[in-house]
Amino acid sequence: MTKRTNYFIEIRYFGKAKHRIKSLINEVGNKFRLKKGHKVPHITLIQPFTTKRQKWLVSDFKKVCSNYKSMKFTVDGIGTFPFFVVFAKVKPGDELLKFRKELLKTIKSYCCIKNINRPFKPHTTIALRMGLFRFLRIWLYMKLKPRLIFTNHVMRATLLKGKIILYEYDFLHKRLLNRSQAKSKKGFSKAFTKLKKHKKKTK
Repeated sequence: MTKRTNYFIEIRYFGKAKHRIKSLINEVGNKFRLKKGHKVPHITLIQPFTTKRQKWLVSDFKKVCSNYKSMKFTVDGIGTFPFFVVFAKVKPGDELLKFRKELLKTIKSYCCIKNINRPFKPHTTIALRMGLFRFLRIWLYMKLKPRLIFTNHVMRATLLKGKIILYEYDFLHKRLLNRSQAKSKKGFSKAFTKLKKHKKKTK
């Protein structure tokens, strides 16, 4: 029996926020000798799911995303999950919560979503897969550091198939990006320029 590939929908960090979170992940990983991996700082909006209707999924992803523009979230403090996971706490703004709710409502009829009724606990993983002693040391280390807190704009939503970007939606330019467009440095530059202009207008 062939195993189906999981899809995910997530928010990725960009710019200074990405640098700040990634630096913290690397700092903890190096100090406590955790296994290195390709860690892309992100917030999972919809947990692993499968579907046979990829075209519908992409179409609905684009349609729902196009209804939204300015969304924010705040990273505020450090928390833990059972089985030794340390994470940055994320407080989504009202629009981001509304966006996630609409996405779920739109795709759940043709997608098999794992633990769909599980409470939404947005977070960004800092460290995982460790023993009890190392977990306690990391937890104490993080508690003694200055409080991690900042607010960030949502520039894009990412639809992944497995670990690969299938599409990204750019909220600033109101367009769906394929994998190569999503990874374009020129595209990032244009998006940041537009975000700066947006911030000036909303001040």
